[in-house]
Amino acid sequence: MEFTAGLPTWILLVVSGINIGIAIIAARRQGVRGAIPFAAVMVAISLYTLGAGVRAASETLTLYRAGTVVKYAGILGLGPTQLWFGVTYTGRDSLLTTRRWILLLAWPAIAFVLVVTAPMHDLLWTVKGFATTAPFASVNRVDSPLVWVNIAYTYVLIVVTYGLIAEVGLNRGGRYRTQVLLILSGGAVPFVGSMILLLYGNPSAAWDPTAFASTITGIVVAIALFRFDFLDLVPVARHTLVDEMSDPVFVVDIDDRVIDINKAGIELLGTQKQDFLGQPAAEVIPSFDCLRDSDENSSTDVTVETDDTVRFFDSSRTTLTDRTGTPRGSIFIYRDVTERHAVEERFKRLIEQSSDMVAIIDGDGTITHVSQSVEEILGYETDDLIGENVAKRVHPADRETIRSDLAEYIDEDGYTSTYRVRVRNSAEEWRVIEARARNLLEDPFVEGVVLNVRDITKTQQQKRKLERQNERLDQFASIVSHDLRNPLNVATGRLEMLTADVGEGHSDSIETIQRQLDRMEQIIEDSLTLARSGETVTERTPVDLETLARDAWSSVETANGALVIEQSLQLNGDKNRLRNVFENLFRNSIEHNESASLTVRVGPLSEERGFYVEDTGSGVPSEERESVFEQGYTTSQDGTGFGLAIVSDIVQAHGWQISLAESESGGARFEIECTQPPVESEHTSR
Repeated sequence: MEFTAGLPTWILLVVSGINIGIAIIAARRQGVRGAIPFAAVMVAISLYTLGAGVRAASETLTLYRAGTVVKYAGILGLGPTQLWFGVTYTGRDSLLTTRRWILLLAWPAIAFVLVVTAPMHDLLWTVKGFATTAPFASVNRVDSPLVWVNIAYTYVLIVVTYGLIAEVGLNRGGRYRTQVLLILSGGAVPFVGSMILLLYGNPSAAWDPTAFASTITGIVVAIALFRFDFLDLVPVARHTLVDEMSDPVFVVDIDDRVIDINKAGIELLGTQKQDFLGQPAAEVIPSFDCLRDSDENSSTDVTVETDDTVRFFDSSRTTLTDRTGTPRGSIFIYRDVTERHAVEERFKRLIEQSSDMVAIIDGDGTITHVSQSVEEILGYETDDLIGENVAKRVHPADRETIRSDLAEYIDEDGYTSTYRVRVRNSAEEWRVIEARARNLLEDPFVEGVVLNVRDITKTQQQKRKLERQNERLDQFASIVSHDLRNPLNVATGRLEMLTADVGEGHSDSIETIQRQLDRMEQIIEDSLTLARSGETVTERTPVDLETLARDAWSSVETANGALVIEQSLQLNGDKNRLRNVFENLFRNSIEHNESASLTVRVGPLSEERGFYVEDTGSGVPSEERESVFEQGYTTSQDGTGFGLAIVSDIVQAHGWQISLAESESGGARFEIECTQPPVESEHTSR
C-alpha cells in the first residue's frame, strides 16, 4: 500500500476540504467584487495543504513527488492570487494590466515546469534519500538557489498584498476595519509558520507548520465570511464616497443591524462609533422605522433634536445589492436641509403674517394654495378655497375677464397682469380686490400662477368719494366763474364807455373804479384756483424741480429779482398745480419786498426729503407765520389773501406738508416735505 494516512494527514485533508468549500461559496458570489480572486486564494491554500497531506502519508518516493507537485501548485499560485485579491479588495484593479499579469505569472509557470520535471534534473534540488518514518514521510534533499528565489518571490507578493489591505484598515473604519483585521490575522498565522520552517528547518522538512496553520486561516476567513459579511461589503473608494460626505450616512445589513456610520453620522449621534456597530438600527438611526417602510429612493423629512439645537434632514433609503441583485442591506443618507428649512419657514411665516393674501392656481384655474391671511381678508378658512376654481366666488360680471386672460396667456411663462374684481366674502358681501398674477407654471418649485391679492374696497370707496367731492368743487367753480364774471364784464364795458364821455377831471375816479374791477377779477381767479387746489391729486407724473421753477419764474413779474437753483430733484406730482405753487411763492416774495437785489433760491432739503423756496427779503415775523396760510390773510392793500392758502391746499392735496421759517439771510423760507422722498437729480447752480 503506497498511502498510509495518520492523524496529521487527516487534519491536513480536512483543512484542505474546508478551504475548497470556502472557495466554492466565494465563487458562487461572483457578482460581488473580489469574490473570484478570493476563491482563487482559497484554492491555492487548499492545494498547499492537500499536497502536504499526500506527502505526509506517502510510502513511496513516487507518491511523495506527486504530493510535492500538488503542494507547489498551491505555493506558486498563492503569491499571485493574493496580490490579485489585494488590488481588487482595495479598488486598485488598474494596477494589474495584461502585460503585468504576464510578467507576474512568468516565474510561477517556469518554476512549476521545473517542479514537474524535477526527477529529470537537479535544477531545483537533489534527492539523496527517502524515509517513511511515522507519522511523516520525508526525503533527504539538497535545495538549489532557485528554491530560495521562489520563496523570496512569493514572500514579496504576500507582503505587498498585506500592505495594501492594511492601508484600508487604517483609512477606513467600522466594519471594514474588522474585516481587515480578520484578513491580516488569517494570513499572518501561516506566514509565521513558514518563517519558523525556514529558520529552524528547511523547505523539504517532513513537519511543515505552514500547512497546519492554514487550518486557522480557514476558520478565521469563515468567520469573516459568515459573521462580518466579508464578501458582501468591499470598501472600494469608501473614504471618498462615504467618510468625506458632509451628510450623515448609515449602513445596515439585511437583519437591520448597524454595520457602518460615517463621520457626519457620528457627529449627529454625538458618541463613539463602536457604541452603535452591531446594534439594532431602530435604536440608533433617527426615524428608522419610517424610513425602512418608505419607497425606494423616496425622500422623508426627519427632525433631529439635540441638546442645543434642532436639525432638519431630507432622508432617503437605498437598497444595497450584489451583482446578482440579491439584497445585502440598505444605506440611509440624511441630507442636512436645516438652512433651507429656516428660509422656507421664514418665508412661510412672512406670507402668513402678511396683510395681503397669496394664492396659487394651476393651469385650469384651480386653487392649490392660499395663505392664512385669507381669513382676515375674506373670512374663509384656507381649506374652504383649496380645490375650488378661482372664478367661483368672483362677481359674474368680472369672471369672463379673468377666464379669458388666463386662457390666452397660460402658456406664456413669466406673464404678469393685474386684475380688479369683486369677490364675495364669507358674509356674502362683495369686496373689491386687486390681484397681481404672475405665471410660474414652468417653475418646478411653484408650478402655478401666483396671485398677490389685497383688499382695496375702502380705497375704492374713498376714491369715489373724492371724485364726487371734486365734481362738486368743479360745479362751484363754474357757478362762481359764470355768475360773477358776467356782471363784472358788464361793469368793465360800461366803464370804458364812461371814460370816453367824461372829462379829465374825473380821471382819478375812473382809475379807482378800474383798479377795483381788476381786483375783483383777481379775486375771482384766486377763488377758482383755491376751489380746485384742494382736490386730491390722483394722477402723478415725474417733474423736474429746476425746470418747474424756471417755468414758473418766467410767468411772474419779477422786476430785478434773481432766481438761483441750488440743486434739482425729481418730484412726483401734478405738474400744473405744482407750477401754481411756485408762481404764488415767487409772487409773494416779489410783492412783499421792495429790495432791487432780491434773490430767490430753490433747492432740496437735507436727505432729499423735500425742497425749499427762500428769499433774501425782510422775512415774516415769527408771531405771524402760522397765519400766513389762512384764507384772506394779507399785509398788502391790493392783495387777495389767497396766494399762500392756495399753496398750502395744493401741497396738502399731494399728501405733503409745508412750513415757514427764516432763511440764513433773514428772509422767508418755505419748506415742503414730501411723504415719498424725491430722487436726487444732477447738481445745478445758476
